[in-house]
Amino acid sequence: MPPIPERFRGSPLLVVSSLLFAFMAFFARSVAGRLSVGQVVCARFAIGLVFLALYFPLTGQRPRMGRPGLWALRGLFGGGSVYFYFMAIDRIAVGPASLLNSCWPLCAAILGIFILGERVNGYLATGLVATTVGAGLVIWSTVQDGVGLTLGTGALAGALSAVLSGAAVIALRALRGDTDAASIFLSFCFFGLLFGLPFALQDWRPLSWDMLGPLLGVGLSSVAAQMIFTYAMGYVTAAGGGITTQLTPAFSWLLGALLLGEPLQPLAMVGALVCMSGVLWGTGLAPRLLLPASRPSP
Repeated sequence: MPPIPERFRGSPLLVVSSLLFAFMAFFARSVAGRLSVGQVVCARFAIGLVFLALYFPLTGQRPRMGRPGLWALRGLFGGGSVYFYFMAIDRIAVGPASLLNSCWPLCAAILGIFILGERVNGYLATGLVATTVGAGLVIWSTVQDGVGLTLGTGALAGALSAVLSGAAVIALRALRGDTDAASIFLSFCFFGLLFGLPFALQDWRPLSWDMLGPLLGVGLSSVAAQMIFTYAMGYVTAAGGGITTQLTPAFSWLLGALLLGEPLQPLAMVGALVCMSGVLWGTGLAPRLLLPASRPSP
């Protein structure tokens, strides 16, 4: 049996990662206003560090930091991105915040071309446009009750999180050639905790028992999502990975409908279909199914 193309191995895992990231955003929103953004950020990364403290001894591996400077930058960019993403969730809710954060593939694709020398083919470019439009339709349908995108701290934080996410993914892609996923995740958790700790201490709010469940949800879902994402990005380009992760806003809308009783709107359903079509087309799955296979020349 011929080997499976690498991009097929990466994209299915990224779909799972996108769903888990949507759960993370859902749990983060559930404690918005009761805990500070810094506290939620620190909880996410502290749980990640606990996981890694068990992971490395159980697997017999050691962290690898072949390029310490780039390794540290990945963590700083990623930690800053999470902080501003959670700030956007706290200020403007999950839907608009996810929409703004989901613009990161545009930044990553541009940086990937100039820094990593990656090429964006027609399928990827078309898929990126389609999935971005689909995600926008999904989120737009959820803000018809008056909670829209307004210029302010939350919107600016969401936009900044997208820029930092793009930079973090470029650093991740550069590291994946000689650094394992767990070591990259260690950078993310360590520097992310350092980034969020001053904000948590500055605005510390008392914890109650009913907050522990959502905080564990934020941490555990983010650990699983980030490990899968980091591993899968070793098999796709920055632009290709960005296309698949555009499913996160669609999944966020679905979780809101199922778990919060939000109504299913036709525009959101159309957006989800456009988003899925963009993923299938951009990763090359749809062209392989719809277009006839080329025949060798006689």
